[in-house]
Amino acid sequence: MEIDKPVQIELDTIYGWMQSHVISRHPWDIQSLEKVVKPSSKLSAQQHLSIYRRSYFSRLRECMLVQFPALSYALGRDLFIQFTDIYLAQYPSQSYTLADLGQHFEHFLEENRPDKYQEQKEWWVDFMIQLANFEFQVNIKFDEIADENYHLVKDISIKDDHLNVLPICELYAHDFPISIFYKEAINDKSPEQPLPQKSYSALIRRNYRLGIFELQPLQYHFLKVLKETNSVKESLSRLCSEFDLDQNELMATWSIWKEAWIEEGFFIKK
Repeated sequence: MEIDKPVQIELDTIYGWMQSHVISRHPWDIQSLEKVVKPSSKLSAQQHLSIYRRSYFSRLRECMLVQFPALSYALGRDLFIQFTDIYLAQYPSQSYTLADLGQHFEHFLEENRPDKYQEQKEWWVDFMIQLANFEFQVNIKFDEIADENYHLVKDISIKDDHLNVLPICELYAHDFPISIFYKEAINDKSPEQPLPQKSYSALIRRNYRLGIFELQPLQYHFLKVLKETNSVKESLSRLCSEFDLDQNELMATWSIWKEAWIEEGFFIKK
């Protein structure tokens, strides 16, 4: 009597097969499906895989909702999920961690913007794309590995040449008040979609706690140079030169910034 031997299939082959079938939007070939997934007394092979598919996409949708809470609010949950389903089909997860799931979402929105072929672009689309970028950056900076062995500056009398910004301090320039909208959305303040307005902000992380602060244009440019040079003196000098500012007035302004930023925990000691 002949006994059918089980077919040996490599794990990575099975993984690839499962992924392609789970994310596929085309009808499955039932005969080929049953060669890998066996039916049970109550469920067919197709029903078994359908359960897995629904669970898989449900988990990924929830992950995207967590990564982009302000964007899902701005678009509306139903429309956001529609975009998410198409995105996940075009950009299936390739990472061991779901933290990277939304890394291509900004690019996806740009590729699929409704005014893509129009000469005159819709500003609300740009808002959604910039918001998606900012939200993903917030997630990335929360998990980023950085040197946490530092002394946070708390004394406002410290000399300027002993100051440096936190290891994680990111600066953003947007065409909309993105950071304000983001904070209001995640705090359930029901913000209205904003009109175009240039804005600047800083995202810092202290002991794995994030802080988001709105900046004036001069503050943004000062911190940008400070990150590049690690020198308050050089940053102030370049600010004076580039914006034709009075040195004495800028020094007085800097003392106000310095006190406020030390209080907020922007600086570490060199």
